[in-house]
Amino acid sequence: MKRVLVIGSGGRCHAIVDALSRSPQVGKIYCAPGNAGIAAQAECVPIKETSVNELVDFARSQAIDLTVVGPEAALAVGVVDAFRAAGMRIFGHTAAATAIESSKEFAKVLMEKYDIPTSGYQSFTDYNQALAYVSARPFPAVLKYDGLAAGKGVVIAADLKEADEALKDMLLDAHFGQGKVVIEDYLEGPEFSFMCFVSGTSVVPMPLSQDHKRAYDGDKGPNTGGMGAYTGLPFITEEDKAFAFENILKKTAAAMVSEGKPLSGVLYGGLMKTRSGIKVIEFNARFGDPETEVVLPLMESDIYEIFAAVAAGESALPTPVWSSENTLGVVLASKGYPGSYEKGAVIEGLENVGCKLYHMGTKADEKGRILTNGGRVMIAVAKAPSLPEALEKANAEVAKIKCDNLFHRSDIGRKAFGARIIDGKALSAQIKEEVRVKVEAAAAKIGRVPCLTVILVGDNPASQSYVKGKIKACEVCGIESRLITKPADISEAELLALIAELNADASVDGILVQLPLPKHIDEDKVIDAIAIEKDVDGFHPLNVAMLNLSRPCILPCTPKGIIRMLESTGVALEGCKAVVVGRSNIVGKPVAKLLLDKNATVTIAHSRTRNLADLTRQADVLVAAVGRIGTITADMVKPGAVVIDVGVNRHPETGKLCGDVDFEGAKAVASAITPVPGGVGPMTIAMLMENTLECFEKRMK
Repeated sequence: MKRVLVIGSGGRCHAIVDALSRSPQVGKIYCAPGNAGIAAQAECVPIKETSVNELVDFARSQAIDLTVVGPEAALAVGVVDAFRAAGMRIFGHTAAATAIESSKEFAKVLMEKYDIPTSGYQSFTDYNQALAYVSARPFPAVLKYDGLAAGKGVVIAADLKEADEALKDMLLDAHFGQGKVVIEDYLEGPEFSFMCFVSGTSVVPMPLSQDHKRAYDGDKGPNTGGMGAYTGLPFITEEDKAFAFENILKKTAAAMVSEGKPLSGVLYGGLMKTRSGIKVIEFNARFGDPETEVVLPLMESDIYEIFAAVAAGESALPTPVWSSENTLGVVLASKGYPGSYEKGAVIEGLENVGCKLYHMGTKADEKGRILTNGGRVMIAVAKAPSLPEALEKANAEVAKIKCDNLFHRSDIGRKAFGARIIDGKALSAQIKEEVRVKVEAAAAKIGRVPCLTVILVGDNPASQSYVKGKIKACEVCGIESRLITKPADISEAELLALIAELNADASVDGILVQLPLPKHIDEDKVIDAIAIEKDVDGFHPLNVAMLNLSRPCILPCTPKGIIRMLESTGVALEGCKAVVVGRSNIVGKPVAKLLLDKNATVTIAHSRTRNLADLTRQADVLVAAVGRIGTITADMVKPGAVVIDVGVNRHPETGKLCGDVDFEGAKAVASAITPVPGGVGPMTIAMLMENTLECFEKRMK
């Protein structure tokens, strides 16, 4: 039986140890230095991963058959060179080959020389020159420390202030050590990780994965070393994978051979699918973390065979067998990470976890309790036939872990499922039930229920349908409704006189005039005529004025419903970029104002705005309210955006209701989207019920 040494201590090394433990050839596993979780599957040895001579001596004394290197720090100090000089087999790159990760500039020069697709760049050691360069270029800007930085040496600066702070940090304060900064052109598109086993020009692919760098749900917060990952990427086609394998991974392996620095371990390609094709963001010279934790559990063949073949320098590597299931891992991190955090918190409930649990930063105390001992503490990895099932399982298992000093993301991989359809019907039903309960309580206290009077002018089929829905909603909520129908030829004076009567009627709490009105009637006059305290639609000029002044008022139904729908998705409105397409006083402008009140950055546009697509592609939240089919196509939607479609149109060919947004195309890109019908419409009616109750309560006071 083979004796194996794994060098490293984090979750990546725990996953390697776990994979080796499944090999029928492996009898004894050591890990230096290991951690509390690894100790359950290997004998941990208190030797630092960069203590090269001690590692060589230990491997020789224990007659180790194969050593596997996990972290980049060990590779960079030449542990592979030392083992080979001692005549021992080791899986990992030489210090010279590790330059593909340890020097961003080396990697860029290599890609430029061998025509490997990546972004443009410039390198700097002088702070002033770097600042002048970045000042003269568009933002965002990508700044990378030219060296090892534990996955934290990359800053995507949104403006000059952020860029200046990063340059000072890297060049003046030498936060990561003395070195260079590589400033790259900013690329857009979904990122993914493509790892391969490499021995010279022989390259064997692993399953693709996607890491989540941001600390908090919704891709918010600072960059981290990785808060979770998953396999099975629906946005990457077989053609995409074939292109990346042939034109990036294999080409890079061949280039390194040509440069006299052949690879002999794992080549990690951090790639991006841009609109102009797949390009390299970065290369790593080892297994990714946390990607390893979700990839290696899929291996069904013997990992020792491929480790040994690479270590022996074989030109034809064995082809691993991989499971067809999906894996998804959720990282539990210490509160405060990636900033300062406390260590030593007790973790409980680990014995109840029913999925793979890889330790990243833990230690055991004298009582055998598991304690936090790092920023990222552990990762729970679930396997399932589909990604939604894997996420549900992973989150359920994470919930069993008890520690007040840990936090995690709950949305790992969620964007990959396709857009969540925001169900306006379900949400409105919930809101109407809440209104019904409040109406019952108000009736018991005051002695009557709210009364909404609806005026319908003419026989427009759409207006009749809308009114029918509003009357039915009143029945559900326990609100009294009165419907007044008038012929299309009613005069403006008669309609205004009717509204005046309703304004004076003490039993009427809310007045709604169904729009649109016949052309001979001035809609603005009609809206102005409704008493402000009975304006359940929220369109009265004084109401609009108070909204603009951020004073208490009856919020317009549709804008109010849109905000509720956005909040139901969990999207963080504060600080997000929002684009509202449509400048009407009824929807567009009030929506923009309500978003501004949530501290979003808002741009209002119309369907003819120049470079509209450039605007919408920047939007975290996109609201389309122009009433024109085809206003927003799929390529105008930012990946992961939340899309609210307010347009209600009749398709000229099918006659079916449809919106302003290409629903089928956009839902493959967005993280959440409203359908038409069934989205904003039901929510508008639910908000009308809320407004009627609010008008009633204010009048009763």
